[in-house]
Amino acid sequence: MNCMNCGAFLTDMDLDYCPNCGYNVLIQKKVDYLSKIFYNQGLEKASIRDLSGAIACLKQSLMYDKRNIRARNLLGLVYFETGEVVSALSEWVISKNLQPTRNLASEYINKLQANPNKLAAINETIKKYNHALMLCREGHEDMAAIQLRKILTQNSKLIKGYHLLALIQMKNGEWNKARRILKKAARIDKTNTTTLRFLREVDEQTGVTTRLEKKKKGLFRSGTKENPDTDILGSERVAQPTVYREHSKVSVFFILMAGIAAGAVAFWLLAVPAIRQGIYQEANQQIVQYSESLASQGAELTKAQGEAKESGDTVESVTQELTTEQTKSESYQALLQAYTYYQQQNLDEAAVEIQKVHVDVLTDSMKSVYTTIRDATGVAGIGDTEGVQRQENSSDSTEDTSSSEDTSYEDTSYDESDYSNYDEEYYE
Repeated sequence: MNCMNCGAFLTDMDLDYCPNCGYNVLIQKKVDYLSKIFYNQGLEKASIRDLSGAIACLKQSLMYDKRNIRARNLLGLVYFETGEVVSALSEWVISKNLQPTRNLASEYINKLQANPNKLAAINETIKKYNHALMLCREGHEDMAAIQLRKILTQNSKLIKGYHLLALIQMKNGEWNKARRILKKAARIDKTNTTTLRFLREVDEQTGVTTRLEKKKKGLFRSGTKENPDTDILGSERVAQPTVYREHSKVSVFFILMAGIAAGAVAFWLLAVPAIRQGIYQEANQQIVQYSESLASQGAELTKAQGEAKESGDTVESVTQELTTEQTKSESYQALLQAYTYYQQQNLDEAAVEIQKVHVDVLTDSMKSVYTTIRDATGVAGIGDTEGVQRQENSSDSTEDTSSSEDTSYEDTSYDESDYSNYDEEYYE
């Protein structure tokens, strides 16, 4: 035990003060003593299947000392034995947080998590129990009873399931079935108050007292059976003389064969259907388990596919962003190189570089520089529709000018007929 003031370990338990800081630890020692007493009582009750009494004692122990790791671990085991898996896990998790090393709670949690199918089945039974309880409140007791039978085949330690099923059977007047269900619950927890209260109600309605303990069958039965040939006073017994009958070997053989045949027929009529029914029940249970496992695996597969799709969309968006950034970087570099050539009055190289620029990724300040170089070189970049139209307009105007020049040249050409007339007039 450690001192609650300074945390030092108290080596001498006979001292009423801490040897390190001098703090009075008498009350702390009494509280620790009471916590251990209640833990021992809970351990004794749990060993004789008095789980309700064990839970009460262990809760009292933790009320005095919440750091009693043994009491908390044992309380988790008792909860697990009664089918309360969630409560058991919460107690073990708290215990592990209080003492991370050398704690049995870690082993319990690892064993439970090592079988995910069993844990998922237990969680599914809890959900089905809540659904059955809702069906009972809505008045659908028959459907709730069917659901509870399936739950108890999967989780045979769920005492609340036994209680709810017995209550439905008691409401329907099925007292003997309710007694059998309650006896199964009593085998798990002998002193559960709900079980005992329901059994007392069944006993009052049927007039038969329920025996929770099985009768011990000995090799020799105690007592002697009464002989129907005893006289009224019972003082003497009358011995009946034996009757001798002679039988032949043939009749004995036929009687023996008839007995064997009758036994075989009885076995075929009674035992074989029961064996077949048991095989069919086991096959149905396995089919139900396989279908539930397939459904859970299908849900996990759908979830994994959704996560893969989300990751694929994320990769595609990241790739697109990287491509955009790379295009922007290349455009800035080409614009800078074109501007350098433009300052050097090298318009040909500037035109080559300006063609590599993506106009859509430029900022406003960069677009002004781009416009200056484009107007000077007459070459537009990638995605510049306005520059392309200007180039087309300028090419059209150039063609019009050349055509007008050709026309004017044709109009100013001389006419040979006029000169020929002039010569003729001159010589005359």
